[in-house]
Amino acid sequence: MKLLVDCRWVTDDPDDQLSRMSRGIVHALAERRSFVMIVGPSTALDLLPSLPWELLGSPYSPAELLAGRKLSSIGADVVFTPVPGLMGTGRRFRLVMAGGTPAVDDSAGPLSRIRTWPWRFRYTRSWMMRSADLIVGVSRAQQRTLLGDSATDQPVITLHTEDAASVSPEVWRESAAQLDSAIEQLARD
Repeated sequence: MKLLVDCRWVTDDPDDQLSRMSRGIVHALAERRSFVMIVGPSTALDLLPSLPWELLGSPYSPAELLAGRKLSSIGADVVFTPVPGLMGTGRRFRLVMAGGTPAVDDSAGPLSRIRTWPWRFRYTRSWMMRSADLIVGVSRAQQRTLLGDSATDQPVITLHTEDAASVSPEVWRESAAQLDSAIEQLARD
């Protein structure tokens, strides 16, 4: 099974919760299995494990509509992304989406705020999640929201972690084991 993990949300901003969660889960998952990281132009590669990677455009770009085709051409069997997205179009792989939301710095300009709007509104988030084969949350509260946003036949699981803002692989080991097991099951189905 060829697993790809979307690491485009990893930045060097210490206050970015999505980046911190992504780093923690990616490092813990890398202890369990090898996978290909999907990185973008602004990904902080030095914060990620030494694994193979593929460059993909920014998730904010309109070209994200074609990401599914690109990832299919790479030979992905399963793709995990920490944020709902549009990469489901033209895909030939199983898609696992977590319910993360991109952060916007308080000092960010209007363009930065506008480009995160699709993740701020429940309707657009729900629409993006409809293409997922499995939806993942990192807290009970998030699971309730994700259940409301999902289609009736979409499975939703919650990863168990003590500190969802931690970058430590130790904190994410149990979650990585859950995610790995769910990905294996999805690949078999």
